[in-house]
Parts: sequence; structure tokens; C-alpha cells
Amino acid sequence: MRKIFSLIFCLAGFGLPVFHSFSAEGGIEIAGPTRHSLVSEIEVADAKESIWIAWRIQRDFGWHTYWLHPGDVGVPPSVEWILPEGVTAGPLLFPVPTRVKMGQIGAHGHHDETLFLCELTFSDTYKLTDDLVIEAKVAWLACSKTCLPGYANLSLTIPVGIQTKLDDRWKKDFDDFHHKLPIEPPSDWQVKAYQKGDKFQLVLPDLGPSFPGLYFFSEGRIVRSNAMQPVRFKNGNWELEMIRSSWSPERVTRLRGLLYRKSGWGLDPNCKFYKLDVPLQEI
Repeated sequence: MRKIFSLIFCLAGFGLPVFHSFSAEGGIEIAGPTRHSLVSEIEVADAKESIWIAWRIQRDFGWHTYWLHPGDVGVPPSVEWILPEGVTAGPLLFPVPTRVKMGQIGAHGHHDETLFLCELTFSDTYKLTDDLVIEAKVAWLACSKTCLPGYANLSLTIPVGIQTKLDDRWKKDFDDFHHKLPIEPPSDWQVKAYQKGDKFQLVLPDLGPSFPGLYFFSEGRIVRSNAMQPVRFKNGNWELEMIRSSWSPERVTRLRGLLYRKSGWGLDPNCKFYKLDVPLQEI
């Protein structure tokens, strides 16, 4: 019930219309402060190996859509694929999140332009044709100082040939997406999580003398996104403190999510997110 109220707050709290897109040149659908299209990393598919496609969202300055786990407010984008027989779509991969604000309320989402990736695989039953036609029904919630829900019907046609051919226009964007995906921390990197009342605490190994610039993007509505996450150095460890969300289930046994570090993890400066799944201890 509480999740339903959160959805109502986002969609109806401001009494604004739902935006349906209209077509522009280049296969881009325009809907209020957002523009939507389907793109592919390849120009020609051989229907033997899997391929990656993406839902591309472009947002006006000051507007955002939401991450898969938006926090205290927000609804993540969703897609329903319409594919030929013998073609299967994998899960929609969200880009790594950033902190956004709906009015004065902090949440997790995306600004500017991003890709949402999906892998398509072909079964033996897929029949080679001149074209691979991909269609998608997409829905989203765009917010700034107010919120505008919207939906669109998108399509993409990829020629089928003897050999796969990469599309140089999009290869770098797809590569960048994969390079920025969260990674697992080293096996010897010991992280502990504690709960005391309405507060959570992540205790991390020493990350060096400089301020680490940390933020935890929680899965579910466990951690309050509209609150600061103070960091302090104590007893040779870094401690990150979080406040429990009012949307949180009564019993929480693990903290799952992405741990962001401003300077990145390891040798790759593009990798700024560790995937965490830590048992929660009460103190």
C-alpha cells in the first residue's frame, strides 16, 4: 500500500497531463521535455550471435528520469518489447545512477542523455529476412520542479546479412556503458553493515587519508534518499551513515545496492561503483 501511495504522489500529485510522443525526423519521438529513440550497436545483423540495442532518452536541461531503484520518490522507466518469433529480449540494463531532485526531494535517476541497453538473442527457429523489425512500448516519469509521465511507441529496423557489421555512430556509447557498469569489490575487501534504530551504517576498510566522496544507492526503498549520508574516519575505517526510509519493510536483513566513490575504484577511473550485498547486524 505504501508503494502505491508513492506512485500516486509521483504521477498525480501535481495534476499534470500524461505526455504521448509525436514523431520527428530520424526516428526520434518527442514528448514534452524528453526525446526517445531505439538505437543499435550494429548496422547489419547476421542473426547468429546476440546483439545489443538501446532505448535512448534525451532530456531537457533540469529534467531527469529515474533509476531502477529511485529512492523516496519516482517511478523507473519501463519497456515492453514486440519482437519477431525466435527473437528474445534480455533484461533492460539501466545506466549507473546519479543523485537528482524532484523539487526539493532527493532521489536517484539520470540527467541529459543516456542509453538503456538490452541484449537480443536468436533461436534456431528465427527465419532470416531482409530486415529485423524491433518495436517497443516505453513509459517513463520525467521530473524537474514538477513531474510529467509519458509513453511512446518506438521502432527500429536492422538489415539482416551474412556478416554482422558494427555501427560506428554508436559503438563508443555502447562501450562506455559497459565500462561504467558496477563491479564486484575484491574478495578480501571486508565491508560490514549495522542497524541501530532508524539508522544504517556501512563500515569500510581504510580508503586512504583523503576524503573518499562516498554515497550508497540502495536497492528497494530501504535507505532514505532525501537525506545526507555523512562520512567519518574512525578506528582506522571509514563509516557511512544512512537513515532508514519510511517506505522500508519492517524487517531488513541485508543492505543491497551500489557504493559510489567519486575518485573511482581501482585503476579504471570510469569504474565508480561497487556492487554490495551485505548482511545487516543490529547493534
